[in-house]
Amino acid sequence: MATTAKASARKTAAKKAPARKTTAKRAAPRKTVAASKAAPKLKQSAEKALHIYLGIIGKGIDTVQENIESVRKDSDKYVKSYEKRGVQLRKKLSKRFDNLDISGEFDEAVEDAKEQMVKLQDQFEDVVETAKDKYKAAKAA
Repeated sequence: MATTAKASARKTAAKKAPARKTTAKRAAPRKTVAASKAAPKLKQSAEKALHIYLGIIGKGIDTVQENIESVRKDSDKYVKSYEKRGVQLRKKLSKRFDNLDISGEFDEAVEDAKEQMVKLQDQFEDVVETAKDKYKAAKAA
């Protein structure tokens, strides 16, 4: 059997308009929501940390100034008490030294020790006078 093929009808080609070149659209710059909100929060956090740090330093400075003022007020009292205690100790040590009972062999050693004790006491007196001068100078400042 022979099949008969029908000839397909040809359609005429429709004219198409020539393709235009499309220009790329410029998108408006978008600000991300996360970036715009994070910047102020970060800045606020940094400022808060800075203020806390400066507050701690300021509190420390205030404490030091209060301590200096209280020491200046009480310095005379401390110097007088140290001087009084030094006089008592000197008397006590002198009595003990005078009461030493040592045989004749050690008399020279005792005399040397007494001389050293007198020198030591003189040095202590110099230190006390220097400390008094420093306290007076600090109080005056």
